[in-house]
Amino acid sequence: MPSAQNLWGELPNVSDIRTPTFVLKEQAVQLTAATKGVLRGRVVVGQSSGFFTLQLRIVAPAIESYEYTVLDVTHGIEQYPVTLTPSWGKGRPDAGVKCSDEEHFRAALATVLQDERVQRVIAALLAQSKAMGKVPVAS
Repeated sequence: MPSAQNLWGELPNVSDIRTPTFVLKEQAVQLTAATKGVLRGRVVVGQSSGFFTLQLRIVAPAIESYEYTVLDVTHGIEQYPVTLTPSWGKGRPDAGVKCSDEEHFRAALATVLQDERVQRVIAALLAQSKAMGKVPVAS
């Protein structure tokens, strides 16, 4: 009996592809480091109707692991384009920003993360975590 033949051909090298999930996870790590673990970034990945769904959340471990969703991202099987919707835009069809590539996605992401509304949430969660008196030590 002949051995199985590979009909797939040469598969693509994906080592240089930075997916939207990877970019969000980078920012989750940055938040955790910037707050010395008082707040933690978390990326939740799912799927719906053939689309990947991503959420970037802020977790406050000292406040019974309270979670705040900063933004949602959706994209098809190909990484781009993505639609980024900040938490304050949920339910508004005009609130999502369509990003055609990683550079545009990073720029839109920075705009949301640096927005005054997100900064106020971070300040509130840091203050409440400190008030709990059981702030976790970063490792």
